[in-house]
Amino acid sequence: MKKPILIGLILLIIAITIPAFAIAYQRYQSYYYSPTANYQGYYSSFNYNTSYGQYYYGGIGYMYSMMQNMFSIMGGYYRGEFGNGEIPISQAIQMIHQIPPYAHVFPSNDSIVFTSTDITLIVLAMGHERAINLTGYIPPSYAHADHDVFVIYGLINPTLIIPAGATVQLIFINLDDNMYHNFVVTTYPPPYPYNVMPETMMGGMMGGYYSGYRTLFYMPYIPYANYAQGYAYEYSTTFVLSSPGTYWYLCTYPGHAELGMYGELIVTGE
Repeated sequence: MKKPILIGLILLIIAITIPAFAIAYQRYQSYYYSPTANYQGYYSSFNYNTSYGQYYYGGIGYMYSMMQNMFSIMGGYYRGEFGNGEIPISQAIQMIHQIPPYAHVFPSNDSIVFTSTDITLIVLAMGHERAINLTGYIPPSYAHADHDVFVIYGLINPTLIIPAGATVQLIFINLDDNMYHNFVVTTYPPPYPYNVMPETMMGGMMGGYYSGYRTLFYMPYIPYANYAQGYAYEYSTTFVLSSPGTYWYLCTYPGHAELGMYGELIVTGE
């Protein structure tokens, strides 16, 4: 008689425990790995008006800020103060064609040559079709149709040529209407896998297939624009690319770089 009762109690405990564990795990996944939580958590570590809960669940976002500082030490890279905020979509669109005199745009080979050591780099992320409509150009052949791209001074995923030692003020604006994006500079070349960030970060530090590649700086995922309210999110930072060589800028949101959301960045010798 005692044995059936014991078995029944065990089954009851299992029946209660499994759903509870599933709910807890689902909450852990949704909060800890949420791009929104990561974004909010990153900024809350620097008192960017986010709640304690967002800070706690944005643990990965906070980790990215520490990793970014570590990359700056390891990669000969200096990262300055950063900020985030909102910008009217109409103003962001105007900035696409506000080309500074030191930025020489060559649509024929999709490249921009910078001839200054003090550079403002305005980068906008958006969908394939919107980029075509706003620039009048077709994305590079490696960028999959109907996917997301970068627009920089009127070109789509252009090759950037920058002199070594130049100070770059990055202004990143997400004009997409349904996807998070970021802008990362690395020595890791294409083609890219679906999940690109673990390989670029861990490869250079721990060896393996991607050993030798470096991620020079990282930024959090920036939320997509609110077209109903007419504003987009922006992020800014200042950095210096001190070492000549070939680099790549890309979006590390899963699948984006794999489908062609990247471009080449060439740092020329002094």
